Amino acid sequence: MKLENQNILIVSNEPWGDVWYSKHNWAYELSKKNRVVFINPPKPWVFKNLFSTKISTSNYSSTLTILNYTNRLPLTRFEFLFNINELLISQTIKKWLKKNVVSDYIFWTFDPYRFSNPKQFQPKLTIYFRVDKYINDREKTLLKNIDKLVVVSKELLKDIEFNGAILELSHGISEEEFINDSTIDYEKDFLLYIGNIDHRLDVELIDKMLVEFPEEMFLFIGKIGDAKNDLFHEVFFRNKHKNLILHGAEHFKTLKNYIAQAKVCIAPMFLEVNGNNINHHKLLQYLALGRPVLAPQFIDYQNNTLVYSYKNHEEGVQQLNKILNEEENQFVIKERITFAKQFTYNNLIKKLEQFLTESAN
Repeated sequence: MKLENQNILIVSNEPWGDVWYSKHNWAYELSKKNRVVFINPPKPWVFKNLFSTKISTSNYSSTLTILNYTNRLPLTRFEFLFNINELLISQTIKKWLKKNVVSDYIFWTFDPYRFSNPKQFQPKLTIYFRVDKYINDREKTLLKNIDKLVVVSKELLKDIEFNGAILELSHGISEEEFINDSTIDYEKDFLLYIGNIDHRLDVELIDKMLVEFPEEMFLFIGKIGDAKNDLFHEVFFRNKHKNLILHGAEHFKTLKNYIAQAKVCIAPMFLEVNGNNINHHKLLQYLALGRPVLAPQFIDYQNNTLVYSYKNHEEGVQQLNKILNEEENQFVIKERITFAKQFTYNNLIKKLEQFLTESAN
């Protein structure tokens, strides 16, 4: 099955905006050869929603539409109300699709919490792309109502049951990410982290690195969340370290300009957080520009010598010291870029097309 000239509905659990995750990147890449409708999660319910479902849209491009809708019913613990709401929403969205001449479409969801019966949309194909561990009853229902399952790691098959066709497909990287296209307002040679700044970070290691390397500037770019951790608040909210810059979120497509000027790129993830020990999209972004990468021992990178991995905090500090004090090998820089190029969306789409063709037989 060719993913060209198709109509594709992408259901996302993250709204369209400057911060892009897998679902945003897939929508953007697929829209280059297909018509994509990206369905945002709904905003909080208000009483007036009870009388009608409101739909609004905006166009990111001529082939990528962002669709917003309101829930008709307040979502409660009563499953039957949830199911009625989903039926009403799917009927309203189908009417919009018909009015806008979007038919014979693929239903492609990243969201395990909504539209657990995608057959209500009457798509020609249903795909669930699982990028994280979500253990809930709605996901279990969704897995009973889809045609194909795609996961970014074998680890994501250990806590679910699915009897249909399964494809393991790594996180992807756009061909656009291999060339930085502008300068930025920071001096070069900072240590860079990109991504959400929240409980998924190993704040104890971050604190240790900030102390051990006081002459190095650490730049954190991302949406700032919260964590029920006193040290997290000291480091990220109380300005404990003068060598830490909190930049906030940037549009995804500008991140490569910061990566290109980084001395080291880090991914100090807290592996005890559920689903945090598999591959991360940011690693490909770092490697695509040949930067040295410091990260804990992710399951999907266990045998990868291109990443400076560590198993504990002491080893993490030692590895960072090694990176900072050893001259970069130009051959290794090229190897990192070559590795990342295996995972361009063009390559992943070809694998997905082959999977859809073979599993249809």
